[in-house]
Amino acid sequence: MLEIHGKIHDRYTLEFKVGYSRYSPSAAVSDFMMDTWIFIPDSLYINAKTYPKSNFYRDFRALVRLITPVYTLEEVADEEALPLSRLQMCCRELAEEPSEEHEKTYEHQIKMFGSITRSALRTAAVGLYRETKVNAFKVRLDGIVLLLARIMAAYREIPRKAGLDRVAFELRSRYDLGEEYLCRMVNMHLFRIMEYAREHFPKDYTRVVAAAATYIDGDLAYQRERGFLLPEEGNSDNNRNFLHRAGQLKKYIESDLYILADKKSNTFVLQQVFFMLAAGLSMVFATVVSFSFQQTYGNFTMPLFIALVVSYMFKDRIKDLMHYWFANKLGSKFYDYKIKLVMHGEPVGWGKEGCDFVNEEKLPLEVRAQRGRVSELEAGHCALRETVIVYRRRISILDKQLKHLSHYPLQGFNDIIRVNLRDFLRRMDSPHVPVYMNEGKGEFHTQAAEKVYYVHFIMRYRYQGKTGYRRFRITLTRRGIGGLMEW
Repeated sequence: MLEIHGKIHDRYTLEFKVGYSRYSPSAAVSDFMMDTWIFIPDSLYINAKTYPKSNFYRDFRALVRLITPVYTLEEVADEEALPLSRLQMCCRELAEEPSEEHEKTYEHQIKMFGSITRSALRTAAVGLYRETKVNAFKVRLDGIVLLLARIMAAYREIPRKAGLDRVAFELRSRYDLGEEYLCRMVNMHLFRIMEYAREHFPKDYTRVVAAAATYIDGDLAYQRERGFLLPEEGNSDNNRNFLHRAGQLKKYIESDLYILADKKSNTFVLQQVFFMLAAGLSMVFATVVSFSFQQTYGNFTMPLFIALVVSYMFKDRIKDLMHYWFANKLGSKFYDYKIKLVMHGEPVGWGKEGCDFVNEEKLPLEVRAQRGRVSELEAGHCALRETVIVYRRRISILDKQLKHLSHYPLQGFNDIIRVNLRDFLRRMDSPHVPVYMNEGKGEFHTQAAEKVYYVHFIMRYRYQGKTGYRRFRITLTRRGIGGLMEW
């Protein structure tokens, strides 16, 4: 199974999340690859000279992330299920026998419990939003609140049961970070649910959210007692610090789901070999010319002097031309970077990535068909020029190595690609252009119309022996990304 979801991350950034489910529980390696062709209007003046590869890799960021193990809220609240039982066992092992191995496992379980709870609550909220009847919505919301109260109570009870008071303060504080993250994550989702209820059930709002409101009031009071940072009305400094800490907590808890990528140039050795060959070939040319003229005209003659100067000039040009040929012709046949994937200090896979500007006429027929031309100005002899960039990405994950790093079942991977399009906006025209609106009998007025540009993304993926395509159209304006549509 493979899923691709595109969304607007912020005003200038797109995010594509490519989810790969594992071949089978017994698979040793999971391989997946994706080629992305980006069709850019020529008027934006994006080409190899104005947008070199260094700019591309600055604006494109790719991350590999494990899919969070799937549990329902009921399973998370069950003390016999893996999330809570495993967390309690690791805390007890650390308290009874402190060691580096137990410390790593303890911290890993805290992070995984936070991520699993967040995922389960998000899934429950999505199901809740499908309820259209007010009473069914209230019953379901009350059930979610009850489960959250059980989860938080069980999490807070574990330190006493496991004897965590015997461990060092620095280790105990990691458990507190997990609690602070859970509090903020639960409150955030409940506030969003209450906001949804206020909009969709205004007449019954107070009755519908009574349990959620009571829970939030009590939990916020508990957080104040614990000294957790909370937002305050009119206190911009405090709220800025709150938002920053919330972001830091999120990165800390979710860090064990991300696979670190160590990127190195993939063509460095080959590039040096070709440069040496270029230098050798140019030297052969200069030597042959000098020997030929020396035998014909002798030493210390004017013809030999001229021949040496000319051969030196050609020698440098030959070397530079071969450098250019490698960088722009032969270099496009190779990946730019090789990637070593590491998790908890252990290698868990590898990958490669590369990008190039390509001639639209040399694109695969399937890609040209996927691009499609929907109007006479885009098709046939009237077709307007587009610049095309291809981004190639290959990833291989060693499933067996990952199994040893976590007790949770491995569902699959998300390849998250973020694309910053700020450079695409530099040469756009004015964001608004006046158009004339006729009122009749010689009367008219002008109205501002927004000027837009369309950038197309064609993605070809290959996974489990199957090939598929996905197409996205991005609307760009001078102010940033105006929309994203898949068709």
